[in-house]
Amino acid sequence: MHELFCCDKCFGFPSTYACLNPSHFLLTEEWNRKYESQKVVRRPMDGMLYSWASPQEDEFALFALGAPSPYEALVVPSLMREPQLLLDLRQHPEEEQERWKEKLMYFLRLLAIQQRKPMILKSPPHGFKLPWLPTLFPKARYVVIERNPYEVFASNLKLWQTLLDLYSLESFSPEEVEAFVLSAFILHEQAIAEGCRAASPESLARVRYEDLVRDPIGEMERLYRELGLTDFDAMRPTLEKHVNRVSSHQRNRFCFSVQQKERVDECWGDLITEKNYHWPDGHLTIADAASLSHYVA
Repeated sequence: MHELFCCDKCFGFPSTYACLNPSHFLLTEEWNRKYESQKVVRRPMDGMLYSWASPQEDEFALFALGAPSPYEALVVPSLMREPQLLLDLRQHPEEEQERWKEKLMYFLRLLAIQQRKPMILKSPPHGFKLPWLPTLFPKARYVVIERNPYEVFASNLKLWQTLLDLYSLESFSPEEVEAFVLSAFILHEQAIAEGCRAASPESLARVRYEDLVRDPIGEMERLYRELGLTDFDAMRPTLEKHVNRVSSHQRNRFCFSVQQKERVDECWGDLITEKNYHWPDGHLTIADAASLSHYVA
């Protein structure tokens, strides 16, 4: 969805280059565009193609600038043992909260100087901050995307396992990662519910991943309408071109152990029922072996 919104030339966005080089991208990204931006690689966790010029999660920029970030756990995975402290910025001392705000505003000012457009920002940690983001950005629009929780569990296990294998400076166990993912989803849903209650109806919209995959053009048109955004017809050709270009991408397929499914049902069962989700037979299978790997692509 991030890339779909970024098809609209009325908006700007932080690129991969900017997010990984937040201290100097304003001076160096133009040079990078000339020589490096067309090189395309696949993301290690899901095989999606991206380049230096692709839209990227601004959380990487905040992390690189020294703001408190859940992504600290990618380097120090023992931080996952206290998920609420890691994920909920309100649990941090006031000076750390102010440092996060300062770094975010600094990065946004640089992007504004560079592009002079309203920014499209996307990062999973934003969900944990939804209860108080509107106080920082009262005129912003917010889109909450949700997905079948069983797939969320499997996808997050693979994401964290892949990135920890690349960047961790500590040893960690699959059981620790699994416990963190189970806790993080509950905390995220609580924050989203709190934020949705506080947000004005015209500033927030929801979309299901499954609906977006099934009808990306129709769902984007609905989101534009609900959020009062303009010029959808003007961006439609660019959006359709992008959708056609990525339509051949194959989603990951995952395999649960019986024990994993039991743990998800125990921890998330009420939420799964409340959201009217069921076991997604198309992309998940169950194996009997207790020693099954935590994910398979």
